[in-house]
Amino acid sequence: MASRRESADESAQVHILEMITLFWLFFMTATFILQLKVPDPTSPASDGILDLAAEDAYDSLAGASALDDSNHSSRLAEMLAIGDEDVTCQSMLDTYSASIRGNCWLAVDAGPLEPHGSTSLPEGRSLTIHHLIHEGGHVWTVSLQVWHTGGAA
Repeated sequence: MASRRESADESAQVHILEMITLFWLFFMTATFILQLKVPDPTSPASDGILDLAAEDAYDSLAGASALDDSNHSSRLAEMLAIGDEDVTCQSMLDTYSASIRGNCWLAVDAGPLEPHGSTSLPEGRSLTIHHLIHEGGHVWTVSLQVWHTGGAA
């Protein structure tokens, strides 16, 4: 009978050691998971702000009346037809607020997109919009890339 009691005591001790080990593993796993630094996803509001800034910059010229409105559909179309791409892009880029910066690319017909106006490297995530404008037998692609200054987003 003594051997059964010793066997039961040993079994209980092993069971207690198993429970302590499981608790320790659970605690260490939880500690590890809580210390992981998972970046927050980009807010849809942030992308919305960038999209609105780019669209507003585009609309600043695309929605403005042309000086020669009998020959051009908008101020943007007129400026593209004149051929001063740097002034066209810089006019759109100048509409951004101080917290947003961007780049402007233009392409005519099947040509490659080329940067115009002041250019810089994006500081973090960026968003790009594209519009097509038909003017004087040519199709222009206008692309505006925007990002928050300091790379915030």
